[in-house]
Amino acid sequence: MKQSKSNCAWIGQLQTILLALAAASSCALQSRAGTDNALFNIKAEDVIASVHMDNVHFNTAAQTASKFHAERERLGADLLNTFNNQKSSRANQCIAAYYLGEMRYSSAADSLAVDIKVNLGDSDILIQGLPVILAYPARDALVKIGAASIPAVIRNLTESDDALVRALSFDVLTHVDGDKDIAGLRLQKALNAEKDSHKQARIQLALKELKK
Repeated sequence: MKQSKSNCAWIGQLQTILLALAAASSCALQSRAGTDNALFNIKAEDVIASVHMDNVHFNTAAQTASKFHAERERLGADLLNTFNNQKSSRANQCIAAYYLGEMRYSSAADSLAVDIKVNLGDSDILIQGLPVILAYPARDALVKIGAASIPAVIRNLTESDDALVRALSFDVLTHVDGDKDIAGLRLQKALNAEKDSHKQARIQLALKELKK
């Protein structure tokens, strides 16, 4: 049963990545026409088939894995570029943040933390009942990315006086570990390493919040 659940989770993540690859491919057709930029072309059936090959075909499976990894990295970079692009709409940023979180794309942690407040407004929600992209997708993506997000959100708690930035960063810190004691140790370590008195005060505020 555990193996079955693990397989379902793996397939779910694969489907998310492949869906994002397909979306990126569609965008490439529209926005990159006339360029020599190769389109995303990994197929779900290729990946599934590769895990069922016998040893005789291991080289073929390895090639599929290499291609999958390369396209995943290219997809992550493309989504991150969309998130960081000042010309991107708020809705585009939120959708990019959602996929970056689903991919657990750790390279996006710093950017997501910088724009942790990005959110969908009522005018952006065109599809009724879209529960997968919640109010603050950058915050949610950072939680999914996990431990790699911790330095970025602690930096927010150290440097920002924006109440919402701090609240969202605090959410990430506590949800990633799921343990206030661990979160406290992380903040205490940051406090011990910090020399600036103003930054120390901000960290102490976060430590105080943990005790509530």
